[in-house]
Amino acid sequence: MTDKEQALAKLALNQTDMVIVVPDVPLETIQSNQQAEFLVYHNEVDPFQVGYIQSVARAYVDEINSQFLQSMVEQQQADSDSLQSNLKTAIVKTQALQQAIPTGDGNAQAAIIEKDLTALYEKLTTFRSLASGIMVRPFSAKIFGLSDIQLTVTGFFAPAVIVLLLQHFSITFASLSIVRETRSGIMELFRVSPITAFETLAGKYLSYLFFEIILAGIITALAVWLLKIPILGHMQDYALVVVVLLFTSLGVGFFISLISETDTQAVQYSMLLLLASIFFSGFFLDLRLMREPITVLAWSLPATYGIRMLQDIMLRGASIPLLIFLGIAAIGIVFFLVDWILLRKKMESQYA
Repeated sequence: MTDKEQALAKLALNQTDMVIVVPDVPLETIQSNQQAEFLVYHNEVDPFQVGYIQSVARAYVDEINSQFLQSMVEQQQADSDSLQSNLKTAIVKTQALQQAIPTGDGNAQAAIIEKDLTALYEKLTTFRSLASGIMVRPFSAKIFGLSDIQLTVTGFFAPAVIVLLLQHFSITFASLSIVRETRSGIMELFRVSPITAFETLAGKYLSYLFFEIILAGIITALAVWLLKIPILGHMQDYALVVVVLLFTSLGVGFFISLISETDTQAVQYSMLLLLASIFFSGFFLDLRLMREPITVLAWSLPATYGIRMLQDIMLRGASIPLLIFLGIAAIGIVFFLVDWILLRKKMESQYA
């Protein structure tokens, strides 16, 4: 467009993404020893989008600079044609002069001049023979990944989505278990039956684990066969990570169920935990971009461990990270012990 104000008006109405104002007389500005500026306008408020626009602007200006420098080099190479011809003529005349001068200091000086002119002629020949694109951009970069598989956006986020689904299903089912049994009176049957709180909790773990493992198998089959998500690592490592993730998530769900008074309260706690997992587990933002207090919260979520392990196994073909595996296993064991203590107190106190 030729009207800057009209372009900015369209930008304000979000009818365009960006407005770049090209300098009017860039060559005259450069010849006056000043930089010709491209004015870039945007209407973004998202800091990530603003950073992206700044990167695009730098890449845009770098490309313009390269093209301008390349055109200048090509022009100088064309102008050096006459200079090279004059040098060739000067070398021939110097050789004739050297033959005409008798042997002595004059002849030696003529030989030195001829040598210097020949060296200058060879350098000018080399300058003209080089491609302008190579002179302007002498270096390039080629990027290689350790994995030969080119992942799509879907492929990259698939492990995290699997982890979030399994965690949320496990926590939701478990969080509604004990609180409903308490309100319906089934817990009283557990108290009068010849089973302990440990056996009751272990039975719940086993039943829900069996159900969740089947669900995990279905989700994995859909991801691999339907979405073509690769699993580069060993399937036994994948299965072990899924089991320990389900075990820990069930522990969190039973803990929510034991501290909740109603079904609504348990569902709200589960949804809050899901939101925390989406934003702080590495699914939405990379953990390396978070400050230290937030990373402490992130590593307290089972999804953080699951995402890191499944990404290594599925996308990198690595084995289970031992430290991370022990971390999530420790969290699961702690929650199991806490759930056992809380369930025993509930069974003893409520119906004593």
